[in-house]
Amino acid sequence: MILDLRKYEDFPVRELLDIEPSQVRLFRDDVKKIISVLIDLSIQKSSEEYFCRSKITARVMLECSRCLEETLTELYETADFIICSANRTAVKDKDIVDDEDYVYYQGDELRVDLSDIVYQTLILALPMKPLCSETCRGLCPRCGMNLNTGRCNCRVKEPDERWRGLRNLFNQ
Repeated sequence: MILDLRKYEDFPVRELLDIEPSQVRLFRDDVKKIISVLIDLSIQKSSEEYFCRSKITARVMLECSRCLEETLTELYETADFIICSANRTAVKDKDIVDDEDYVYYQGDELRVDLSDIVYQTLILALPMKPLCSETCRGLCPRCGMNLNTGRCNCRVKEPDERWRGLRNLFNQ
């Protein structure tokens, strides 16, 4: 995912980058496949720095955390970062500026790799507990059958009778 800034003469610039899914590494075990990644990038130049605002959209196949079936999920997240020379000395106060917001290029090449930005942004966009649907019933804890496709013959153990008094506590 190389962004070549040499091809732009006038700023601000807006660029749509359609990233090949094979260029994005899988970022969690429950991500089974990356289908598409699109970056809507806005670039503004100030002196020798390029201020970038990106909107990253990805379509991925995730594993449902309840039933373990694959489900198509659309991820959307924004990322702001600054592209500048690797030998810049403009920022002296490291307490104010977070170095993670910078992407560096070497020499006069004006070419940067956006792989880490995309990787980190997509990790933040992932849901903590991906679900195939809000009504997913999950798996039977005894036999492992997917309860979305039918009922199993396992007997459900009745709760301890000592808790019966609390059963209607929230129904009032």
